[in-house]
Amino acid sequence: MSTMHPTDINAALVNLVRKRSPERWQTVPIGLTPMSRPMLALIDTRSLPSSAEDHRPTVLLVAGLRGETMDTPRILVTLDLFARSAAAGASGVALSALAASNPDALAGGDWEPTAGNPADLTQGFPPDGGFYSDETGPESRYLWRWVCYQAPDLLVEVALSDDPNLQPLWEANSAATDSAVASALGASPAAADDSLVAALGHPSGDAPGTIPALRLTTHWTGLADSLRSLWRLTNRDADVPPSSARLALDARRRRTPIELARILAGRYGHALDPVNYTQGVGISGRLRLAALDDGLPNPTDDIARLIDHVANDPPAHLADAGGAALTGVVWAARLADYTGDEKYRRLFFYAADRFMARGPGEAPAPCDPDFRVEDMFMAGAMLGRAYRISGDAKYADLLASFLLDGGDVQEANGLFRHARSAPFYWSRGNGFAALGYAEALTYLPENHPARDTLLQRHRRHLDALMRVQQPWGTFGELVDLPGAWGELTSTSMIGYALARGLRLGWLPAGSDAGYTAGLQACWRALSERIDADGGVVDGCISTGVMPDTRAYLNRTAVNGHDDRTGSLALWFACEMAQQP
Repeated sequence: MSTMHPTDINAALVNLVRKRSPERWQTVPIGLTPMSRPMLALIDTRSLPSSAEDHRPTVLLVAGLRGETMDTPRILVTLDLFARSAAAGASGVALSALAASNPDALAGGDWEPTAGNPADLTQGFPPDGGFYSDETGPESRYLWRWVCYQAPDLLVEVALSDDPNLQPLWEANSAATDSAVASALGASPAAADDSLVAALGHPSGDAPGTIPALRLTTHWTGLADSLRSLWRLTNRDADVPPSSARLALDARRRRTPIELARILAGRYGHALDPVNYTQGVGISGRLRLAALDDGLPNPTDDIARLIDHVANDPPAHLADAGGAALTGVVWAARLADYTGDEKYRRLFFYAADRFMARGPGEAPAPCDPDFRVEDMFMAGAMLGRAYRISGDAKYADLLASFLLDGGDVQEANGLFRHARSAPFYWSRGNGFAALGYAEALTYLPENHPARDTLLQRHRRHLDALMRVQQPWGTFGELVDLPGAWGELTSTSMIGYALARGLRLGWLPAGSDAGYTAGLQACWRALSERIDADGGVVDGCISTGVMPDTRAYLNRTAVNGHDDRTGSLALWFACEMAQQP
């Protein structure tokens, strides 16, 4: 008897199947259990965003929801035989599979006592909030979000039965009931319950659309024949239409940067209460869009009204403010240019002058002495603009000194830890660093003595981020942890840094560097995850320095209105609109 943990055995089997058919599959972690075990999927390379082939139909097989130890090997053996058969080539189906959906449930049996309370993934869909901090069942959240944004043309759940006399039974959800595939298989309507299959057939607020889904219930001895019947019905010549979710994502991706920026500007940047960068960046984004889009009404009068309380009494709002509040008026100098009213320029410099040197090797006030990455963006945005507007070298030198002195926050691998005392590669933290350096490089003069060093660090950082970018374009909540949920704010910030660097020429545009491909992946991910009303998917809430990796993973992922994510997405969209 093997002494290997069953989770490890199943992970090894997933990787073995991938290695036996590398031209077909990649192994990708799509989620994490409470015990931090990865949920490994076999992804058909033709269905990846990076694929040059727009392949249809796409089929996603999901199995192992009940967590029985023997289910995964049986599914994988069947998939392996299919992948290496002549039938696979003839079918042409783009088949991806999540064969071990419930890794924590695989712990136990003869190997060790069951760890924790494994989730029951046969029910509980769609998950009711809790993204992704459910202490007992985050697997359902990871599974739901991943399936919805993979948007296959057909999902097939395999439910293996222990009854050797059971004849294969097909069931179809409401989105698949009238399909040619369901009819040919003789599928009966699935129960209207809270299973994954049933939930995918009904509109859900956090999903782009419905997905036709079938459930196959069979003893394992009938599995291969049943799936062969399915493959014949889903071949390249079959009439398998794209799912509603696929059509919705296709439509979102067709929006131009200006079109998406208009949607975002209609929802974000319409308040400044309290004074904070999360709303101030949105105001800045509206002004940026106004310079790019003559088709929209000029927003300056509206913005002047909503920020009047701050402009008329800066000390009341900013005298004792931290960097987040000071950066809340990042728009003020641009508003002065648009309106000719110098009170906005005075407001900007009142805020910029709150950044003051403390001493050699120290972070300037009010930045955290621990050199937190948030301050790299805030100082970069404010001090860089202050130098560009005034020409006073004190602003450029203070910014450069801060970034140079905080260089030890960047690790040898190129990634940024959250702070000197926080050895965690937080997603938005790396977004802050990328955006902060991009802002600094935008405004520092070409002959500044620190520029070459900062550019070298920035490129080393972006190179590291390109290595950990998820296949669908996002960056994990902890960027170095495979399977962590993909966070949209950091994707916007890193995408902005890539777009700005490529446009202004400090990043090479050749395919060998990978920055252009990384930018395109960021933009695709952002486009897919913003709906027609400007609602966002999976923007992390406000996060201070956390004590451990689990605390970062458990930070709430916002779906819907989120000032921070929406505002930074607006910046990214405006920058994308200027790409050559």
